[in-house]
Amino acid sequence: MPAFSDPLLIEIIIKAARRVNRKLCLSGTTWEITINPSTGDLLTPDPEKNQDLYDIVLMQAECLISSREFQSELRGADGGVLIRDGEQTTDMRGVGAVRGTFFNSTQSPCAQLDRCIKTAKMNSALGGGAGKLVW
Repeated sequence: MPAFSDPLLIEIIIKAARRVNRKLCLSGTTWEITINPSTGDLLTPDPEKNQDLYDIVLMQAECLISSREFQSELRGADGGVLIRDGEQTTDMRGVGAVRGTFFNSTQSPCAQLDRCIKTAKMNSALGGGAGKLVW
């Protein structure tokens, strides 16, 4: 399992774990996901047996990071600018559109996370998990 030394990344992992707990109704159960605040490692449930849950937490973190980057790009100059300086022209408008197309695609980190969350909910409903079935 990866250990993060960057405090911001660990904070994002902890936030991601809280969101996954909420999405899968794991809060208050023995399956509740807890993260070590100094290393970013999974503490509970047993990391050896529940790597899939930790992968979902990492996907949630990736979704949070990509969402933050995409939103800042929309607000910033990288979201699309046309610069004309005399005879030279720099057109950055397509960059934001391309990134936005990927962010909203089925291959984006958030779309992949949604598929994994649905799979985890179905597995839980079929007797393999902890949380309640919530759609």
